[in-house]
Amino acid sequence: MPTGRGVTIRAAVSRGVGLLPSIEELHLDAPNHDEVRVAVEACAVCHSDLSYVDGTWATEFPLVLGHEASGHIAEIGDRVTDLTVGDPVVVSLIRTCGECQACRRGRDVACTGDLALNGRSPLADAAGTRIPQGLNVAAFATQVVVHRSQVVRVPDDVGLVEASLLGCGVLTGSGAVTNTAGVAAGETVVVVGCGGVGIGAIQAARIAGAAPIIAVEPLVEKRDAALGFGATHALDPATDDLAAAIRSTTGGSLADHVFITTGTPAALDGAIDLLAPMGNLVIVGMPADDVTIQITPSRLAATNQSILGCKMGAARVAVDVPALIEHHRTGRLDLAGMVTSTHPLDDLAAAFDEVRRGEVLRTVILPNAPVLADVADATGTPA
Repeated sequence: MPTGRGVTIRAAVSRGVGLLPSIEELHLDAPNHDEVRVAVEACAVCHSDLSYVDGTWATEFPLVLGHEASGHIAEIGDRVTDLTVGDPVVVSLIRTCGECQACRRGRDVACTGDLALNGRSPLADAAGTRIPQGLNVAAFATQVVVHRSQVVRVPDDVGLVEASLLGCGVLTGSGAVTNTAGVAAGETVVVVGCGGVGIGAIQAARIAGAAPIIAVEPLVEKRDAALGFGATHALDPATDDLAAAIRSTTGGSLADHVFITTGTPAALDGAIDLLAPMGNLVIVGMPADDVTIQITPSRLAATNQSILGCKMGAARVAVDVPALIEHHRTGRLDLAGMVTSTHPLDDLAAAFDEVRRGEVLRTVILPNAPVLADVADATGTPA
């Protein structure tokens, strides 16, 4: 049972495909034993959010989206002993039990544990109807309740707006490079798509010592941004012969790793033709559920090439987020430069439009929840 009565929050509720989110008052249950309540400071808009509201991915409505977040601990369950009220944290959608076979093997994104939040959302509307937490968080809201495994404490000198990007986009892009592909120094990396996930992958490849790092992106503004974040070359898929350009850059070889970080189906066309023997094609971006690709098994066998799926960068939140924070603090990972714009919660629809138009690396919602004042009061109502 919950350990308190809960609070009233403001949240952006999506009630159907193509409908603008409505800002509503919802009830948020108090955290259970191994859960925490977080006053949301910032939540970045991920293209996955749009995939649901635009109908690209199937889901049930209504729900509250937003899963790439940061904030301050407002309340803790009675089994949470390593966090205190007021602690700054990053919030991720990755929820782990720590006990199932996947968790014991360090495969957090494949957790099969039976956690309370998996079966019952802590959100309810005025009629008492439960409103699902989109992607396990529901952070387009002033406050959230999540499992302890979903949060990582942030040092006090790290800004929470930029830290929110570690909840999904940067965690996914960097994890694709370090966890899924295991990129090594001197290897050739191609990143197709230069949004937030792609820029995260480019920065991780630079940190790993990969060279060259080739960005493939149709928008000139994002190609320029990719060069600023560590890409050594940038190509336009509409006008450049990609394979020829890669060979020219490397002295005749193709790529050791190709990362598809966009869900645009066209990005998959011919991607395997950019790979050298022994190379990895890593599919990070998720297109519509009905998109398929054709492969030639004999080619994969003959060239020792691999096609790898990558969910959330195969990340271990408790390990990878602190490592990324350290890269940020030492100047190797630029998070602040990836934040293109910020909006209050009431302007979420405008923020969605920015992402649809491809204008931003990351736009961040600032729900304006109370952060330090009265956050310990489990029965209070935020202003």
